[in-house]
Amino acid sequence: MLRIAIAEDEEKHLKAIIKEVTAYKKNEINIVSNNGYELLMALQTVKQLPDILLLDIKMPKMDGLLLTQYISFKHPSIKIIGVSSYSNEALVTEVLSEGACGFITKFFLHRASAIYQGTYGSRNILVESIEAALENKEYIDILLFNQCGSLKKSKSSKAIIRENYENIPNTHIEYLILNAANLSHTEIAKIMNKSLASVKNYFNLLSAEFNVSTRSELVYYCTTNGIVKHPSYYDKTAD
Repeated sequence: MLRIAIAEDEEKHLKAIIKEVTAYKKNEINIVSNNGYELLMALQTVKQLPDILLLDIKMPKMDGLLLTQYISFKHPSIKIIGVSSYSNEALVTEVLSEGACGFITKFFLHRASAIYQGTYGSRNILVESIEAALENKEYIDILLFNQCGSLKKSKSSKAIIRENYENIPNTHIEYLILNAANLSHTEIAKIMNKSLASVKNYFNLLSAEFNVSTRSELVYYCTTNGIVKHPSYYDKTAD
């Protein structure tokens, strides 16, 4: 049985995605979340991690780009397929650069539409993307990129950290990604399963190391130095 997690904040899309996923008996949905915070909390408590994560990119309480960074770092066994109802090539490229193995548009929810039929006919790109992910192959919806071969990935934050910040402890890296999502320290503590005092100490240590005074300054430092890829840099409509 294939375990699939779904992260989607729009109810109409969530119901439609669940219907599509459960149409195949070999699939089992083991996490459904409406925002990034819910997803990360669920990953802490679920009995078995999902094999596949269908991840909406524009979500409250931590967006898809930061979630991709965090999950690729913390739970690398989970294969992430980005899902979006709009096309922003820069943002999509970064999600793929940060560890997603595929990206599809929400046109798969409207297979009878002229756009989908004209592009894919009777094919099912949700199934195709999942099968590709299981074979460790990249899958990109051509409705996002007409010429997938021209996609130029950037260096991942993990690679930048390995090259320039290899002495930063893993717990501090986790904190830096979650801090960039503008979560409260209480929320970060719950996700990391640490005490609030420990989380505040991470900030104190990192702010001293990077010579910053506030959490927003820490986000700016991490973004400009490639430790974290903040969505607002690639998507001007992001919060």
